[in-house]
Amino acid sequence: MVYLHTYILHFIIMNTRFLLLFFILAFAQAPSVARSDRAEMKLSLDELYSLLDRSITTSQKPVKAKERRLSVLRRQYAGISNLQARYELADGLYREYYAYSNDSALLWLSRGLELATALKRDDLVNNRRLLLAHQYGLSGFYNEAIFYFQQIPLDRLSREERINYYFVGSHFYGDLAFYSKDSKVEQQYYHIVDRYRDSLNAIAPHNSIPYLWKKTEKLNKDNRCQEALKASAQWEKQLSYGSHDYAIMAFYRAEIYRKMNNRDEQKRWLAISALCDIKGAVMDQSSLWNLASLLSEDGDNDRAYQYMDFSWTCVSHFNSHMRGWLISPILTLINNNYRDSLQSANRHLTLLIVIVSLLSIFLLGIIFYVQRKRSQLAKARNELKHINSRLEILNDKLSNANMLLSSANHQLSDANKMKDEYIGKFLSTCSEYIDKLDNYRIKVNRKLKARQYNDLLKMTESDELKSNELNELFCNFDTVFLHLFPNFVNDFNALLQPEHRIHIARGAQLTTDLRIFALIRLGIEESSRIAEFLNYSPNSIYNYRARIKKKALCGRDEFEKRVKQISM
Repeated sequence: MVYLHTYILHFIIMNTRFLLLFFILAFAQAPSVARSDRAEMKLSLDELYSLLDRSITTSQKPVKAKERRLSVLRRQYAGISNLQARYELADGLYREYYAYSNDSALLWLSRGLELATALKRDDLVNNRRLLLAHQYGLSGFYNEAIFYFQQIPLDRLSREERINYYFVGSHFYGDLAFYSKDSKVEQQYYHIVDRYRDSLNAIAPHNSIPYLWKKTEKLNKDNRCQEALKASAQWEKQLSYGSHDYAIMAFYRAEIYRKMNNRDEQKRWLAISALCDIKGAVMDQSSLWNLASLLSEDGDNDRAYQYMDFSWTCVSHFNSHMRGWLISPILTLINNNYRDSLQSANRHLTLLIVIVSLLSIFLLGIIFYVQRKRSQLAKARNELKHINSRLEILNDKLSNANMLLSSANHQLSDANKMKDEYIGKFLSTCSEYIDKLDNYRIKVNRKLKARQYNDLLKMTESDELKSNELNELFCNFDTVFLHLFPNFVNDFNALLQPEHRIHIARGAQLTTDLRIFALIRLGIEESSRIAEFLNYSPNSIYNYRARIKKKALCGRDEFEKRVKQISM
């Protein structure tokens, strides 16, 4: 969740036209990062580190190339008065700045919004608002992100625009959940994320980047690491090696290996991700300082300090307070480790000089022997402490996994029970309806043979048959549901204020209110599906639900959640 990136940019503005001159200049001078050569992936970790060191040394080359492109675009923007051309150039400037300088990206997005408004293009206005929401979410300004996000009329968006809308929403609400300190708020945000991700999955092609991105993210969050690796492999096939999008995928793959406790592969993919970003002059990056943290834990303080120093320079250039907040603790830790390492080296040097100056060779040998033994003992003690700490973490994870497994087994048991009950009732009902249809056929056939057309007309004009069948359907539903959930009415009433509780006689049918929430307990939440089953309009179902929620003891948003938790 700490790596907010750019697919959304490429996907949202894929239909935007650019000036031919800008197109030629931008790509003629852009650094060649999207290479087909993947030889770097075959290198050892040490070779990757060496390549990363050289890339940091030469990092100003892609930065200077980007600054040249930005200078050309700014001059073109200043010299053009046509609104459409200025909008396209402002869009091009944002594309160059979005992962390079946060303040400048926001500035050109705001100008683009003003130009889109002047052009009276609602599609462009919505495009800018969505990008502003994404960029503000990227930099940690969630109030501003929500402000622009809520201004977008979802019902007026095309299919592609809705995919982008759901992607952005799931992204920054996911960050809100990840950084939340309150578990209830966290769960509420994750519920919103699930809704947006489900909406995206319902309309996005299964081989598209947003679908595979969110699938990988979800599988990894659920600790389904092998499935997450397969999804990320499909995602990788859609990307050009060396691009910023590839760096994002590599970061997520490193996160998968982190959960698998495979540190070597985690460091490998973090290094590959950092290489892609450095060569592309990307300042909004997370891979390098995550790699620096791992190297610091491994005792490679010199390289960790070098990588963290470069990362801090990039974060300062991008100017996102969220990135600074994330990197500060790690920077402090690495600085402390590096300082302690230098102090320790100085102490040993001073001690050695004093010993050489004051003692004989024999005494020096004894002291050296004692110091070495003490160092070995301290090292063994630290290793033992580290092992104990890791064991505690593994025990906690195992405990959490057992709890999740127990919960899943309980839900599976309930689902199997409901499935068996409803399959049996469904087969019985189907058999009854076949018999009824056959009897009806025989009756109609007899009247046709007897030419009793008036009787047939009376039979077909009356809706008594439909009414009777609906009543029988509801009766069957009530019987099966109350058999599965014998305490549903009492548990449901316990969620309502005493004066608004619903009482039914033993053996009586459920009321419409109870029937609506019985369907919700079975997982049918959409008002349209409930209305179809109960033969009501969706608006009526919505009004029923709203009226009952007003009578609830708990909050309106919490009420349906508790109804779905009523046990069998």
